[in-house]
Amino acid sequence: MPIGSGCTTQALAAMHGGGEPEVVEPHRRLLQQRMEPLSSFRPPADSDVDRDDCRRLTRLLVNVTVDRSLWPVHLVLGADATVADLVRAAVAAYAREGRRPPLAGAAADGFELHLDKYSLQSLRLEDKVLDLGSRNFFLCARRPAGLGLTT
Repeated sequence: MPIGSGCTTQALAAMHGGGEPEVVEPHRRLLQQRMEPLSSFRPPADSDVDRDDCRRLTRLLVNVTVDRSLWPVHLVLGADATVADLVRAAVAAYAREGRRPPLAGAAADGFELHLDKYSLQSLRLEDKVLDLGSRNFFLCARRPAGLGLTT
């Protein structure tokens, strides 16, 4: 506050915590009243509700970049979704949105999911998405079985 602004020393003392009890007390009561509605969202400390159950994930936001596409497909999946569910949902969303370039086949069986563009190993279809440790994936066409990497 600029000097000479008309503030009294009592007002300045109240602003810095040295105010009179009758001035500070209404502020504390007002703060407690505002915090009461928030306490209704928390389970009581002595309840038998496990804290881990309250914080369990129910949905996952996942980004899937499709090979030769300009931007990723954003999907919301259940926490128990598998890689196979993610591939089906990504192919369906890509086709539904009419993205370019169009996919060669609309069947999800023709695609495999990788952790990133540079990983050669595809993810197993039965793995849970939550256990993979990533929310960003790369979807590409399945390689023919006869083509292997030779050194």
